[in-house]
Amino acid sequence: MNRGHLRAWLGGALTLVCWHLVAATGAEPDSARVKKLFRNPPRDYSTGPLWVWNDRLTEEQIRSTLRDLAAQRIQQVWVHPRPGLMTPYLSEDWFRLWRVALDEARRLDMNVWIYDENSYPSGFAGGWVPEQMPDSCGRGVSVRETNAPPPWSDALIAVLRVEGDRAENVTPRLKAGEALPTGRYFVATLQRAQNAAWTAGRCYVDLLMPGVTEKFIEVTLEPYRRRFGSEFGRRIPGVFTDEPNLRSTRDWPWTTDLPEQFQQRRGYDLIEHLPALVAEVGDWKRVRHDYWWTVHELFIERWARPFYEYCASNRLELTGHYWEHEWPRARFVPDNMAMAAWQQRPGIDILMNRYEEHTYAQFGNVRACREISSLANQLGGRTLVELYGAAGWDLRFEDMKRIGDWLQVLGVNTLNQHLSFVTLRGARKRDHPLSFSYHAPWWDAYHVQAQYFARLSAALCQGEQINRILIIEPTRTAWMYQGHEPKLAELGEAFFKLLLALEAAQIEYDLGCEDVIAEHGAAQGRQLRVGRRAYDVVVIPPHTENLSEAVVNLGEEFLTAGGAVVCLGEPPSRINGQPSSRVQQGANEPGWISAPAADAPALLQRWNGTNEFHIRRAPGDRGILFHMRRQLADGQLLFLVNTSAEFPSAGEIRSALRGVERWDAYTGEVEPYPFERAGDGVRARFELPPSGSLLLFLSKQPLPPPPAASERREPLAALGPMQIRRLEPNVLTLDYVDVTVGAETRSNVYFYAAQQWVFQKHGLPRNPWDNAVQFKDEIL
Repeated sequence: MNRGHLRAWLGGALTLVCWHLVAATGAEPDSARVKKLFRNPPRDYSTGPLWVWNDRLTEEQIRSTLRDLAAQRIQQVWVHPRPGLMTPYLSEDWFRLWRVALDEARRLDMNVWIYDENSYPSGFAGGWVPEQMPDSCGRGVSVRETNAPPPWSDALIAVLRVEGDRAENVTPRLKAGEALPTGRYFVATLQRAQNAAWTAGRCYVDLLMPGVTEKFIEVTLEPYRRRFGSEFGRRIPGVFTDEPNLRSTRDWPWTTDLPEQFQQRRGYDLIEHLPALVAEVGDWKRVRHDYWWTVHELFIERWARPFYEYCASNRLELTGHYWEHEWPRARFVPDNMAMAAWQQRPGIDILMNRYEEHTYAQFGNVRACREISSLANQLGGRTLVELYGAAGWDLRFEDMKRIGDWLQVLGVNTLNQHLSFVTLRGARKRDHPLSFSYHAPWWDAYHVQAQYFARLSAALCQGEQINRILIIEPTRTAWMYQGHEPKLAELGEAFFKLLLALEAAQIEYDLGCEDVIAEHGAAQGRQLRVGRRAYDVVVIPPHTENLSEAVVNLGEEFLTAGGAVVCLGEPPSRINGQPSSRVQQGANEPGWISAPAADAPALLQRWNGTNEFHIRRAPGDRGILFHMRRQLADGQLLFLVNTSAEFPSAGEIRSALRGVERWDAYTGEVEPYPFERAGDGVRARFELPPSGSLLLFLSKQPLPPPPAASERREPLAALGPMQIRRLEPNVLTLDYVDVTVGAETRSNVYFYAAQQWVFQKHGLPRNPWDNAVQFKDEIL
């Protein structure tokens, strides 16, 4: 399985035209070749929006909006069905329009990606999966405490009576009609996903159930393969999956054979231990760990892996994202990083335009970015982000640059804008604005931004980002505390603060997923190898109480061979959820270092390449500085980003390399950058304005510094008085309206309430083109 997964990954990715230069040469590219790519990036590095198909579309709308996007130097689109779509999804009409889009994209040299759902979360195929497989309806288990058992019903899974730490399954007695005394009871009830307008009047599905993923692929991807399979891996690079998750109800995930699977894998009865999911009964930490471990394995085996393997065998890249912002909560996805490892192009979602530094942040969440960039470093390939959604119609170019730079510097290199509407008719202008389309007043200038990011993406996909520090993500500790919000908050906050401190200190690191380490890891001498990367030191974050047995085994080999482990707190006291002293015994090895989390930045500097490269920030620097280095055959690319919108950032770079160039992502031009000789290396200063960035090349070969600038400034007198003229008709938004339906009139009504009332007066509960998905032609 280990080698097979890696082989499938590479087999799928290497056939794609978007694979970067390393694949073609088998070696790191040199700067000359990267410069050519940087000046004129091909379509695979372009930004590309979720291209929203709604309304009853025409061929002319398809062609004209594609041409409009191409005119702004956008060379990729993701065809995204969304509420408001009147053309029946997956119908012959749908694929006729898809053929039009593909033909026009070929003429414009654009990529067209498949979006796998109508609309999201992925898995129900716009209603087709529950329609053809009624038993696929999503499931959950509700476990609640009561002082008396309820009457028996078929919805009950089990009823257990708890005394102290002992639970007695009284289900057979209850079914037999026996009267039971009052006491402490836990009632487990099967919950089913409800039909909803958002899921086409049907239910969301159970992604843990055997056969659901296969049915989903059969009704969604197979029709595309039959019609357009010759373009898979070429004009159609891959498939976007959007937020598939396990929370079809508001309860703990469940599936038909979960108790049997739990018994086989964990060796004891889940039903007997259901109270431990919600109460501190018995060894509840182990039970919760084992429950989420089992659910996690089934989610991979029954959803992620089949989907991944289908894409690999059909020359497609699986991309998109899970619900990664909830970590360390497992309720939607037990392990984000492990699931993303089963994508050829792992992705995340970064919404809105509010920089925040906390566990559940979006813009500002370095953990989410480092998860997928670390996977790309370890397993190969590129990364993707869905960005700008709900950022508002007032999002500025500076905001777009600030968010995009922050993502690129953290290793996220395919920018997928949310979103580009074909039409704004109806309620659509309210749907997570803005729209990257002719509806925006700045649209005619967007090509400047699009080219900027295409060049950055082309450059920052080349070579290798090599980090020597591996930080274990404590997801398996989090499994033990699901439902214990204070402990999850403590774990999440401590981990986030650690990563933020390392970023501020310019420490270069990757994150380690225990699943990925187990499958792709090996102890090699004094290094721990994970796929394509070798690490000199492994960091155990604060509050890590539990590790997997596979990681502990590798860690023992690594320590015995002379590797280094930095433990930021007490050694973990559990393995696979069960109490164990093995890790504590390992703390006696010479390579084990214990330290408080506050000391981590200073302590980890010794593995941070300080002798060959160092960033020294200016005293009092109040900017938010990030950097990335990528190794080329003849030097390094260095990207510096100041994410602060208020304060500049300044400092000094010291490198053992011998020359410096500046690469301008707006123009594609390369020019000498000021530096000084410093021993056998160079020293260069940088000053970044708010939201500023700088892309440098540090050369192994000597480069001359630029000639000293002879700056001369002269004020220019105005040629005449200021003149102002209107370029386009003004637009006045009408938020309040008078509305009449039949004989009834309402005045001064907010437009949204007004249009909802109109639909209700015509027999519908609300506007169906706002928050509903149409199945076939059931609405229109």
